[in-house]
Amino acid sequence: MFESDFEDNTFRRRLMKEVAPGIPVHLSFYSPSVKVQVMYPAEHLPGANGRYVGNGVTIEFVPEDAAAVERVREYVWRWEEHNEFTAVRKINHLRRGVCPESVEGLLERVRGLDRRAAAKAAEAIDAEELRALIDGADVKTLARLPGIGGEKRAHAVVSFYENEQSGRVFLHAANRNDRFRGAPVQTELDLDDGLEEQVWDHASRARRLGDPDPLGSNEPPGHTTVRNANLLHPLPMTPALMGRGIYYPEQVELFAETLKRVLVDGERLAGVGDLRIQRGKIFHTTRMPGIGMKTRARVLASGLLDDEYSYENLVGIPGIREAQARTIAEASRDAGAARMEVRVS
Repeated sequence: MFESDFEDNTFRRRLMKEVAPGIPVHLSFYSPSVKVQVMYPAEHLPGANGRYVGNGVTIEFVPEDAAAVERVREYVWRWEEHNEFTAVRKINHLRRGVCPESVEGLLERVRGLDRRAAAKAAEAIDAEELRALIDGADVKTLARLPGIGGEKRAHAVVSFYENEQSGRVFLHAANRNDRFRGAPVQTELDLDDGLEEQVWDHASRARRLGDPDPLGSNEPPGHTTVRNANLLHPLPMTPALMGRGIYYPEQVELFAETLKRVLVDGERLAGVGDLRIQRGKIFHTTRMPGIGMKTRARVLASGLLDDEYSYENLVGIPGIREAQARTIAEASRDAGAARMEVRVS
């Protein structure tokens, strides 16, 4: 499971240090199988926002408080213990056990530079010298370092850190099974122009990544996240636009409004309620007995908004039984009461 006792201990120390309230932590999962399916608890840890990044191999956690921090840590170790062929490999996109300020930590973030190449470079240069070369965009000197292997990789290193410091912001939508759904859809945002029109254009193009029929059995469209110019991972504390089969109008409007609050007004968000912008949220956050995927799809296809999940409205949907309508209405009412309780406290 763990590669060595030293790496095990280093990873534990990093996990204790880096998982903190309000700070996004990215956990990448490895499996020899073709497709990695992350378990339900990974997206639904109480008190922590969990969302897929990229193709579903990486999950981003944003713990809301100290209790959620402990739940994230507990989940990590449970995953390691009970999954022989699947293990947590990285924190914040670095190989487990690597110091983020070391030469390996600086180079392994860059796409195309693996563990072996970074280790070779670390034998010839220290972290301060490497940082100076990157800040000075000295591509020729970087290209001569062992492990870098030429100007192409050197340019990639310089570009990566220039992108990290740039103010360019993108919307990135990718289906978890990109081989069958096509290339990701990306839209660069102009923060000085109207965000709503840009989000609408992005959502209309992202629909091709999924089945437009809410009752269909095919995969949903890609989950849209906000990313910097490297497009490797979502920017901290920004919302994700999520949908089962299509992007609903009020969903897109709410997503655009939230982007303005975060990117233009500088508001800081935390928690599932703020970070996950989606319709039918009750189905993603609450387990309801007797409510399956078809029932959920019928409710979503009815056009009801989340605050309209009353028994009278639900029982009028074709195919929804009285017991199912009552269950959904009670769950929605309980969720609303819990939200009000949190606000008051």
